[in-house]
Amino acid sequence: MPTRQHIVTYGLSTAAAATITVAALLQPWRGDAGSGATGGPIAAISDKHAVDVVFAVDTTGSMGGLLEGAKRTVWSIATHIRQTDPDAELRIGLVAYRDIGDDYVTRDFALTTDLDAVFAELAGYRAAGGGDAPEDVDAALDDAVHKMQWRDGAKKLVFLVGDAPPASRGDVPRFDVTAREAGEKQILINTVRCGQDHDTELAWQQIAALGNGRFSTIAQDGGVQQIATPYDDKLAAISARIDRTTVVVGDETTRAAWDRKLAAAAAAPAPAKADRAAYYATGGGGGARGEEDLVGGVAEGKVAVEKVAPSALPAELRGLDAPALKVEINKRVMARKAAQAEMTEVAKQRDSWLKAKGTGKDGFDAKVNAAIDEQLKR
Repeated sequence: MPTRQHIVTYGLSTAAAATITVAALLQPWRGDAGSGATGGPIAAISDKHAVDVVFAVDTTGSMGGLLEGAKRTVWSIATHIRQTDPDAELRIGLVAYRDIGDDYVTRDFALTTDLDAVFAELAGYRAAGGGDAPEDVDAALDDAVHKMQWRDGAKKLVFLVGDAPPASRGDVPRFDVTAREAGEKQILINTVRCGQDHDTELAWQQIAALGNGRFSTIAQDGGVQQIATPYDDKLAAISARIDRTTVVVGDETTRAAWDRKLAAAAAAPAPAKADRAAYYATGGGGGARGEEDLVGGVAEGKVAVEKVAPSALPAELRGLDAPALKVEINKRVMARKAAQAEMTEVAKQRDSWLKAKGTGKDGFDAKVNAAIDEQLKR
């Protein structure tokens, strides 16, 4: 039986340790409903509509165009989910897959509410490897269905994206077996074929039928049409102001991981930065960027400043006494809320502009959003 290399990532390279540190230092606030990549279902958040979405994406050499499109549109897809269901508690996970003999066969990124970490992971994807047509779709589906921690009661969606048919290696169940099991578990498997390969079409149609999902075809390059708007630069600037109000709770590993996430966001093209801002504009006045974001947590009423261990604060704030620290955090909260309100208004203007302009209906993001519109209502 062949062996396959399976890589599991938990955010950025140090994000798993960072999350554990934050949980230890800030016990009253547990904002994420789990971020491990393996194991069974976990409890859903009771006062929200849990929505878990996993993208299983072929990352071989022919998929460069699609990967670049996915990097640019993940924020707009996340925003679309929130607009479709304002009470959605969204988590996104990733499975990058290739085949035996490549640098990796699967590379998993755990389901998480931290969309900045998801974007940073996507930003690191490079199209490489492959060579022969079939890829290890069996392994990708096995990871997506069996190794993600799906929440009980959540809407569970998988988007399998690729341009080559399955290569069954015998190390995990065949794609049709896993797809049927997913359908029985109410994990909806949607398939998005890139290009025009006939064998891929047949397999993708079968997987979608067994997984109670939708089959779609897009151009080989992903067909993404990300349109620049007159509001992009303003949204990006407001979002950057909000980022600067952040007080990261945790150790230096946590802060380093945070800096890498923001660096990935800062390197994105202007429309993607605007999409990121629009996503956070849908989150309410606090606009929390993650469980490490103390200012967002205070603004949203999830944590009290008094409960934060001094050792978890950045060096420049550790010397403040409790009243002075509270004043400083509340000052940042007020600045955050003002900027968040401004960002919400500009995001609405941008959304209206885009709707009036009209966007393509045949790209990766459009196909994903069409499936979301249908399946979140089931």
